[in-house]
Amino acid sequence: MPGPDSNSWDPLNFVTQTVFERVDWMGVSKKMGAGKIRSREMILSDANQNVIMRAVRIQSSKGQEPYSASNPAPSSALVLERDVPVPELKPGQVLVRVHATTVTRDELTWPESYHHELRIPGYDFSGVVEKVCEEGRFKPRDEVYAMVSTKRGSTWAEYAMVEEDELALKPKNLSWAEGVTVPLNALTAWQALFVQAGVPEPDFDAAAKVSTGRTLLVTGSSGAVGSYIVQLAVFAGLQVVAASSSTERNDAFLRSLGAHEVVEYDELSIVKRSFDIVIDTVGGKPLAQAWDLVTDAGSLISVDSSSFNFAKTPPAGKEHVKAVFFIVEPSGKQLGKLAKALEMEYVRPFLAETFLLDEAKEAYERANGRMDKRGKVVLKL
Repeated sequence: MPGPDSNSWDPLNFVTQTVFERVDWMGVSKKMGAGKIRSREMILSDANQNVIMRAVRIQSSKGQEPYSASNPAPSSALVLERDVPVPELKPGQVLVRVHATTVTRDELTWPESYHHELRIPGYDFSGVVEKVCEEGRFKPRDEVYAMVSTKRGSTWAEYAMVEEDELALKPKNLSWAEGVTVPLNALTAWQALFVQAGVPEPDFDAAAKVSTGRTLLVTGSSGAVGSYIVQLAVFAGLQVVAASSSTERNDAFLRSLGAHEVVEYDELSIVKRSFDIVIDTVGGKPLAQAWDLVTDAGSLISVDSSSFNFAKTPPAGKEHVKAVFFIVEPSGKQLGKLAKALEMEYVRPFLAETFLLDEAKEAYERANGRMDKRGKVVLKL
Protein backbone atom coordinates (compact mmCIF):
# COMPACT_ATOMS: atom_id res chain seq x y z
CA MET A 1 0.00 0.00 0.00
CA PRO A 2 1.58 3.36 -1.01
CA GLY A 3 2.73 5.59 1.82
CA PRO A 4 2.60 9.37 2.10
CA ASP A 5 6.01 9.74 0.50
CA SER A 6 4.92 7.86 -2.59
CA ASN A 7 4.04 9.84 -5.70
CA SER A 8 0.94 7.70 -6.15
CA TRP A 9 -0.40 8.27 -2.64
CA ASP A 10 -3.71 10.17 -2.66
CA PRO A 11 -5.64 10.67 0.60
CA LEU A 12 -8.88 11.27 -1.28
CA ASN A 13 -8.70 7.87 -2.98
CA PHE A 14 -7.32 6.04 0.02
CA VAL A 15 -9.30 2.85 0.66
CA THR A 16 -9.15 1.17 4.04
CA GLN A 17 -9.84 -2.47 4.77
CA THR A 18 -9.07 -4.15 8.10
CA VAL A 19 -6.45 -1.66 9.17
CA PHE A 20 -7.09 2.07 9.12
CA GLU A 21 -4.37 4.62 8.89
CA ARG A 22 -4.57 8.06 10.36
CA VAL A 23 -3.28 10.66 7.94
CA ASP A 24 -2.25 13.81 9.70
CA TRP A 25 -2.17 17.24 8.04
CA MET A 26 1.56 17.04 7.37
CA GLY A 27 1.28 13.74 5.51
CA VAL A 28 2.48 11.40 8.29
CA SER A 29 0.74 8.01 8.61
CA LYS A 30 0.22 6.09 11.84
CA LYS A 31 -1.50 2.73 12.17
CA MET A 32 -4.46 2.88 14.48
CA GLY A 33 -6.53 -0.29 14.02
CA ALA A 34 -10.09 -0.61 12.77
CA GLY A 35 -12.37 2.32 13.45
CA LYS A 36 -13.11 5.81 12.23
CA ILE A 37 -10.37 7.75 10.53
CA ARG A 38 -10.04 11.46 11.28
CA SER A 39 -7.46 13.77 9.79
CA ARG A 40 -7.96 17.36 10.92
CA GLU A 41 -11.66 16.46 11.10
CA MET A 42 -11.62 14.93 7.61
CA ILE A 43 -13.19 11.45 7.48
CA LEU A 44 -12.60 8.84 4.78
CA SER A 45 -15.24 6.16 4.37
CA ASP A 46 -14.03 2.75 3.21
CA ALA A 47 -17.48 1.89 1.90
CA ASN A 48 -17.86 4.56 -0.77
CA GLN A 49 -14.73 6.69 -0.49
CA ASN A 50 -16.83 9.79 0.20
CA VAL A 51 -14.98 12.46 2.13
CA ILE A 52 -16.39 15.01 4.52
CA MET A 53 -14.82 18.14 5.88
CA ARG A 54 -15.25 21.01 8.29
CA ALA A 55 -16.95 24.10 6.87
CA VAL A 56 -18.76 27.17 8.13
CA ARG A 57 -22.35 27.30 6.90
CA ILE A 58 -25.19 29.79 7.17
CA GLN A 59 -27.85 28.08 9.25
CA SER A 60 -31.45 28.19 8.06
CA SER A 61 -33.61 30.93 9.49
CA LYS A 62 -35.57 29.95 12.59
CA GLY A 63 -38.24 32.51 11.70
CA GLN A 64 -40.85 32.42 8.97
CA GLU A 65 -38.83 34.43 6.46
CA PRO A 66 -35.75 32.67 5.05
CA TYR A 67 -32.42 34.48 5.06
CA SER A 68 -31.68 36.45 1.91
CA ALA A 69 -30.04 39.68 0.78
CA SER A 70 -33.14 41.56 1.94
CA ASN A 71 -33.25 39.60 5.21
CA PRO A 72 -29.55 38.90 5.82
CA ALA A 73 -28.41 36.31 8.31
CA PRO A 74 -26.87 37.61 11.55
CA SER A 75 -23.37 36.52 12.49
CA SER A 76 -24.93 34.09 14.99
CA ALA A 77 -26.19 32.07 12.00
CA LEU A 78 -22.61 31.15 11.09
CA VAL A 79 -22.07 27.62 12.38
CA LEU A 80 -19.08 25.29 12.03
CA GLU A 81 -20.19 21.89 10.74
CA ARG A 82 -17.96 18.82 10.62
CA ASP A 83 -19.74 16.59 8.13
CA VAL A 84 -19.97 18.69 4.97
CA PRO A 85 -19.25 16.78 1.73
CA VAL A 86 -16.02 17.63 -0.04
CA PRO A 87 -16.81 19.00 -3.54
CA GLU A 88 -16.71 16.50 -6.39
CA LEU A 89 -14.42 17.41 -9.26
CA LYS A 90 -15.51 17.85 -12.86
CA PRO A 91 -13.32 18.26 -15.97
CA GLY A 92 -11.29 21.46 -15.83
CA GLN A 93 -11.52 21.71 -12.05
CA VAL A 94 -8.98 21.48 -9.23
CA LEU A 95 -9.51 20.52 -5.58
CA VAL A 96 -7.54 22.69 -3.16
CA ARG A 97 -6.85 22.11 0.51
CA VAL A 98 -7.52 25.55 1.97
CA HIS A 99 -4.97 27.11 4.31
CA ALA A 100 -6.55 30.57 4.55
CA THR A 101 -9.65 32.43 3.38
CA THR A 102 -10.90 35.98 3.87
CA VAL A 103 -13.85 37.55 5.64
CA THR A 104 -15.43 40.45 3.77
CA ARG A 105 -17.49 43.25 5.28
CA ASP A 106 -21.25 42.88 4.64
CA GLU A 107 -20.78 39.52 2.90
CA LEU A 108 -23.96 38.15 4.47
CA THR A 109 -25.91 40.89 2.69
CA TRP A 110 -24.79 39.67 -0.75
CA PRO A 111 -27.43 37.75 -2.76
CA GLU A 112 -24.74 35.25 -3.76
CA SER A 113 -24.39 34.09 -0.15
CA TYR A 114 -27.80 32.43 -0.39
CA HIS A 115 -27.61 30.98 -3.90
CA HIS A 116 -25.13 28.21 -3.15
CA GLU A 117 -26.63 24.86 -2.24
CA LEU A 118 -24.45 24.44 0.86
CA ARG A 119 -24.57 28.14 1.81
CA ILE A 120 -20.88 28.28 2.70
CA PRO A 121 -19.52 31.87 2.57
CA GLY A 122 -16.19 32.88 1.09
CA TYR A 123 -14.84 33.70 -2.37
CA ASP A 124 -11.07 33.52 -2.15
CA PHE A 125 -8.42 31.26 -0.66
CA SER A 126 -4.78 30.30 -0.53
CA GLY A 127 -3.86 26.66 -0.25
CA VAL A 128 -2.33 23.53 -1.74
CA VAL A 129 -3.55 21.60 -4.75
CA GLU A 130 -4.91 18.30 -3.45
CA LYS A 131 -6.27 16.72 -6.62
CA VAL A 132 -6.69 17.54 -10.30
CA CYS A 133 -9.37 16.10 -12.54
CA GLU A 134 -7.11 15.93 -15.56
CA GLU A 135 -3.56 16.84 -16.49
CA GLY A 136 -3.18 20.60 -16.83
CA ARG A 137 -1.23 23.59 -15.56
CA PHE A 138 -1.37 22.56 -11.91
CA LYS A 139 -0.34 19.46 -10.02
CA PRO A 140 -0.77 18.17 -6.46
CA ARG A 141 1.26 20.09 -3.84
CA ASP A 142 1.35 23.31 -5.86
CA GLU A 143 0.88 26.33 -3.60
CA VAL A 144 -1.90 28.42 -5.12
CA TYR A 145 -4.38 31.23 -4.56
CA ALA A 146 -7.60 32.26 -6.28
CA MET A 147 -10.87 34.09 -6.30
CA VAL A 148 -13.68 31.68 -7.17
CA SER A 149 -16.85 32.53 -9.05
CA THR A 150 -19.54 34.26 -7.00
CA LYS A 151 -21.92 31.62 -8.40
CA ARG A 152 -19.97 28.99 -6.46
CA GLY A 153 -18.21 30.57 -3.48
CA SER A 154 -17.82 28.23 -0.51
CA THR A 155 -14.22 28.85 0.58
CA TRP A 156 -14.85 28.94 4.35
CA ALA A 157 -14.05 25.24 4.36
CA GLU A 158 -11.17 22.79 4.52
CA TYR A 159 -11.46 22.10 0.79
CA ALA A 160 -12.52 24.25 -2.15
CA MET A 161 -13.23 23.37 -5.74
CA VAL A 162 -11.94 25.84 -8.32
CA GLU A 163 -11.87 26.10 -12.10
CA GLU A 164 -8.33 25.78 -13.39
CA ASP A 165 -8.51 29.14 -15.16
CA GLU A 166 -9.36 30.85 -11.84
CA LEU A 167 -6.18 29.57 -10.21
CA ALA A 168 -2.62 30.95 -10.00
CA LEU A 169 0.54 30.08 -8.12
CA LYS A 170 0.72 31.96 -4.83
CA PRO A 171 3.44 34.62 -4.56
CA LYS A 172 6.45 32.89 -3.03
CA ASN A 173 7.23 35.73 -0.63
CA LEU A 174 3.78 35.79 1.00
CA SER A 175 2.43 33.62 3.81
CA TRP A 176 -0.91 31.84 3.43
CA ALA A 177 -2.64 34.62 5.36
CA GLU A 178 -0.94 37.41 3.40
CA GLY A 179 -1.56 35.74 0.07
CA VAL A 180 -5.29 35.30 0.57
CA THR A 181 -5.78 39.04 1.14
CA VAL A 182 -4.94 39.62 -2.52
CA PRO A 183 -7.38 37.94 -4.97
CA LEU A 184 -10.77 39.62 -4.50
CA ASN A 185 -9.50 43.14 -3.85
CA ALA A 186 -6.49 43.24 -6.16
CA LEU A 187 -8.46 41.71 -9.04
CA THR A 188 -11.12 44.39 -8.58
CA ALA A 189 -8.42 47.07 -8.80
CA TRP A 190 -6.74 45.41 -11.79
CA GLN A 191 -9.96 45.10 -13.75
CA ALA A 192 -11.06 48.65 -12.94
CA LEU A 193 -7.79 50.07 -14.26
CA PHE A 194 -6.66 47.78 -17.04
CA VAL A 195 -9.97 46.41 -18.32
CA GLN A 196 -12.72 48.96 -17.68
CA ALA A 197 -10.65 52.16 -17.86
CA GLY A 198 -8.42 50.80 -20.63
CA VAL A 199 -5.09 51.71 -19.03
CA PRO A 200 -2.27 49.68 -20.66
CA GLU A 201 -1.01 46.93 -18.37
CA PRO A 202 2.37 47.78 -16.84
CA ASP A 203 5.51 45.80 -17.56
CA PHE A 204 6.70 44.63 -14.16
CA ASP A 205 10.00 43.53 -15.73
CA ALA A 206 10.75 47.09 -16.87
CA ALA A 207 13.56 48.86 -15.06
CA ALA A 208 11.60 52.08 -14.60
CA LYS A 209 8.01 53.30 -14.55
CA VAL A 210 6.93 55.18 -17.67
CA SER A 211 4.69 58.21 -17.15
CA THR A 212 1.61 58.27 -19.36
CA GLY A 213 0.64 61.84 -18.50
CA ARG A 214 -2.88 60.66 -17.66
CA THR A 215 -4.55 61.61 -14.38
CA LEU A 216 -6.56 59.44 -11.99
CA LEU A 217 -8.77 60.26 -9.01
CA VAL A 218 -9.50 57.39 -6.61
CA THR A 219 -12.21 57.55 -3.93
CA GLY A 220 -11.96 55.21 -0.96
CA SER A 221 -8.26 55.22 -1.71
CA SER A 222 -7.14 53.90 1.68
CA GLY A 223 -9.58 50.98 1.62
CA ALA A 224 -9.08 47.35 0.68
CA VAL A 225 -9.63 47.94 -3.06
CA GLY A 226 -8.51 51.56 -3.23
CA SER A 227 -5.05 50.82 -1.84
CA TYR A 228 -4.42 48.39 -4.70
CA ILE A 229 -5.75 50.87 -7.28
CA VAL A 230 -3.29 53.49 -6.04
CA GLN A 231 -0.31 51.13 -6.14
CA LEU A 232 -1.09 49.68 -9.57
CA ALA A 233 -1.93 53.05 -11.09
CA VAL A 234 1.31 54.63 -9.90
CA PHE A 235 3.33 51.78 -11.39
CA ALA A 236 1.33 52.09 -14.62
CA GLY A 237 2.50 55.70 -14.91
CA LEU A 238 -0.62 57.63 -13.92
CA GLN A 239 -0.66 60.80 -11.84
CA VAL A 240 -2.73 59.70 -8.86
CA VAL A 241 -4.84 61.89 -6.60
CA ALA A 242 -6.17 59.90 -3.65
CA ALA A 243 -9.45 61.04 -2.07
CA SER A 244 -10.00 60.09 1.54
CA SER A 245 -12.30 60.85 4.45
CA SER A 246 -9.35 62.11 6.51
CA THR A 247 -5.98 63.36 5.33
CA GLU A 248 -4.82 63.50 8.94
CA ARG A 249 -5.28 59.75 9.27
CA ASN A 250 -4.46 58.62 5.73
CA ASP A 251 -2.08 61.11 4.09
CA ALA A 252 1.18 59.43 5.10
CA PHE A 253 -0.17 55.98 4.30
CA LEU A 254 -1.41 56.92 0.83
CA ARG A 255 1.80 58.72 -0.05
CA SER A 256 3.72 55.61 1.01
CA LEU A 257 1.73 53.77 -1.67
CA GLY A 258 2.85 56.32 -4.23
CA ALA A 259 -0.09 58.76 -4.37
CA HIS A 260 1.03 62.12 -5.73
CA GLU A 261 -1.62 64.08 -3.86
CA VAL A 262 -4.14 63.34 -1.10
CA VAL A 263 -7.40 65.27 -0.67
CA GLU A 264 -10.45 64.96 1.55
CA TYR A 265 -13.92 64.37 0.14
CA ASP A 266 -15.01 67.80 1.35
CA GLU A 267 -12.37 69.32 -0.92
CA LEU A 268 -13.61 67.64 -4.10
CA SER A 269 -16.14 70.39 -4.78
CA ILE A 270 -13.34 72.96 -5.04
CA VAL A 271 -10.86 70.86 -7.03
CA LYS A 272 -10.15 72.97 -10.14
CA ARG A 273 -9.09 70.31 -12.58
CA SER A 274 -10.44 67.41 -14.58
CA PHE A 275 -9.28 63.81 -14.48
CA ASP A 276 -8.93 61.39 -17.36
CA ILE A 277 -10.11 58.59 -15.08
CA VAL A 278 -12.10 58.50 -11.86
CA ILE A 279 -12.44 55.19 -10.02
CA ASP A 280 -14.98 55.18 -7.21
CA THR A 281 -15.15 52.57 -4.46
CA VAL A 282 -17.54 54.27 -2.03
CA GLY A 283 -20.55 55.60 -3.97
CA GLY A 284 -22.76 58.31 -2.49
CA LYS A 285 -21.73 61.95 -2.60
CA PRO A 286 -18.14 61.35 -3.84
CA LEU A 287 -19.51 59.45 -6.85
CA ALA A 288 -22.05 62.20 -7.56
CA GLN A 289 -19.25 64.79 -7.45
CA ALA A 290 -17.11 62.66 -9.75
CA TRP A 291 -19.24 63.59 -12.77
CA ASP A 292 -17.93 67.15 -12.46
CA LEU A 293 -14.35 65.98 -12.10
CA VAL A 294 -14.02 63.56 -15.03
CA THR A 295 -13.19 64.93 -18.48
CA ASP A 296 -16.02 64.98 -21.02
CA ALA A 297 -14.54 61.95 -22.79
CA GLY A 298 -12.98 60.31 -19.75
CA SER A 299 -13.79 57.15 -17.79
CA LEU A 300 -15.85 57.00 -14.60
CA ILE A 301 -15.75 53.55 -13.02
CA SER A 302 -17.56 52.46 -9.86
CA VAL A 303 -17.36 49.21 -7.92
CA ASP A 304 -19.76 50.32 -5.18
CA SER A 305 -22.63 47.83 -5.23
CA SER A 306 -25.25 50.39 -4.21
CA SER A 307 -24.35 52.45 -7.31
CA PHE A 308 -25.05 49.78 -9.92
CA ASN A 309 -27.35 52.05 -11.98
CA PHE A 310 -25.47 55.35 -11.64
CA ALA A 311 -24.45 55.38 -15.32
CA LYS A 312 -28.01 55.35 -16.68
CA THR A 313 -28.54 59.10 -16.38
CA PRO A 314 -25.34 61.08 -17.06
CA PRO A 315 -25.49 64.84 -16.48
CA ALA A 316 -25.71 67.18 -19.46
CA GLY A 317 -22.37 67.43 -21.23
CA LYS A 318 -21.16 64.09 -19.86
CA GLU A 319 -22.92 61.84 -22.37
CA HIS A 320 -19.58 60.75 -23.84
CA VAL A 321 -18.04 59.75 -20.53
CA LYS A 322 -17.44 56.01 -20.32
CA ALA A 323 -19.44 55.39 -17.14
CA VAL A 324 -19.37 51.81 -15.87
CA PHE A 325 -20.39 49.84 -12.82
CA PHE A 326 -18.89 46.36 -12.80
CA ILE A 327 -18.51 43.31 -10.59
CA VAL A 328 -15.12 41.64 -10.41
CA GLU A 329 -14.63 38.32 -12.21
CA PRO A 330 -12.16 35.54 -11.33
CA SER A 331 -8.99 35.43 -13.42
CA GLY A 332 -6.03 33.16 -12.82
CA LYS A 333 -4.13 34.93 -15.61
CA GLN A 334 -4.45 38.31 -13.92
CA LEU A 335 -3.57 36.80 -10.53
CA GLY A 336 -0.41 35.42 -12.11
CA LYS A 337 0.58 38.94 -13.17
CA LEU A 338 -0.25 40.27 -9.72
CA ALA A 339 1.92 37.53 -8.20
CA LYS A 340 4.90 38.89 -10.12
CA ALA A 341 4.18 42.43 -8.89
CA LEU A 342 3.91 41.15 -5.32
CA GLU A 343 7.10 39.07 -5.54
CA MET A 344 8.98 42.09 -6.92
CA GLU A 345 7.43 44.19 -4.12
CA TYR A 346 5.92 46.74 -6.47
CA VAL A 347 2.62 46.02 -4.73
CA ARG A 348 2.09 45.07 -1.10
CA PRO A 349 -0.88 43.42 0.62
CA PHE A 350 -2.43 44.34 3.95
CA LEU A 351 -3.40 41.82 6.61
CA ALA A 352 -5.35 43.14 9.59
CA GLU A 353 -6.05 40.12 11.78
CA THR A 354 -6.35 36.34 11.69
CA PHE A 355 -8.89 33.99 13.27
CA LEU A 356 -9.36 30.22 13.26
CA LEU A 357 -12.17 28.62 11.27
CA ASP A 358 -14.20 27.94 14.41
CA GLU A 359 -13.99 31.67 15.18
CA ALA A 360 -15.83 32.68 11.99
CA LYS A 361 -18.60 34.44 13.89
CA GLU A 362 -16.12 36.63 15.76
CA ALA A 363 -14.13 37.24 12.56
CA TYR A 364 -17.22 38.43 10.69
CA GLU A 365 -18.14 40.77 13.52
CA ARG A 366 -14.60 42.17 13.51
CA ALA A 367 -14.66 42.73 9.75
CA ASN A 368 -17.93 44.64 10.10
CA GLY A 369 -16.79 46.73 13.05
CA ARG A 370 -14.39 49.61 13.32
CA MET A 371 -10.89 48.25 12.75
CA ASP A 372 -7.69 49.81 14.03
CA LYS A 373 -5.51 47.99 11.51
CA ARG A 374 -5.57 48.30 7.73
CA GLY A 375 -6.27 45.27 5.60
CA LYS A 376 -8.34 42.11 5.53
CA VAL A 377 -9.60 39.79 8.22
CA VAL A 378 -8.48 36.23 7.52
CA LEU A 379 -9.59 32.76 8.64
CA LYS A 380 -6.67 30.33 9.01
CA LEU A 381 -7.16 26.59 8.74
